Amino acid sequence: MNTSIRFLIPTIFLSLGVCLISCNDEITSADESGLKKDSPSIPPPDPSFASSNPTTPTPTPMPPSLPPDPSNGDQPSFSIPTDIDPEDLSKRIKEIGEKIERLEKESEFHHNEFYQMVGVQKGILNEVKRKKTVMKSKPYGSEEQLKAQKEFEDQKKLGKERLKILKEKNVFLSQLTKSITEAKNEQLALQKIQEDLQKRNKNKSTNKNENTDKTTTQDKKN
Repeated sequence: MNTSIRFLIPTIFLSLGVCLISCNDEITSADESGLKKDSPSIPPPDPSFASSNPTTPTPTPMPPSLPPDPSNGDQPSFSIPTDIDPEDLSKRIKEIGEKIERLEKESEFHHNEFYQMVGVQKGILNEVKRKKTVMKSKPYGSEEQLKAQKEFEDQKKLGKERLKILKEKNVFLSQLTKSITEAKNEQLALQKIQEDLQKRNKNKSTNKNENTDKTTTQDKKN
């Protein structure tokens, strides 16, 4: 999956949380100061909500771990066991490749599901803002205002519950990305071992042929 897309996940989650907290802080402040009956106020657009749009420039979060670059000089050396079976090694590399493919498909599915959940959450937050506006437009302390406040609180509670689910989904996606990274690291390590083993076997074969040629030449001289 594109790394830049994965970067957006913690940013989206943070933006949705900030928006919900902002709504909570504003209504708490309003309750403490009191709302005047003759001057209902309409809250200005919440800038934190606009930042929840994935296309808006956002602070760069920490990038996920990536498999080491095989061309990197810091790549650790891998010792080759003397009893290693080349067939078992090839089989293991193939199994890991299939595992990576399966995990990447699973990751793509859950990332798509995550962004659908984000869309639902943004709708809930829009409704929270709308209900807050309705509540603040009612005469303070009136039956209409209390009813609107109850609806606002219920919607805000729903938003918090959905945000908790989003957080759990985000943690799951992070763990899934980590599993993919670990599998790719193992695959690179085994491929390095396989490459070194093939080189060693090739050198053995070359040395054996050279020794055979020398023996044949010596026999002919004798």
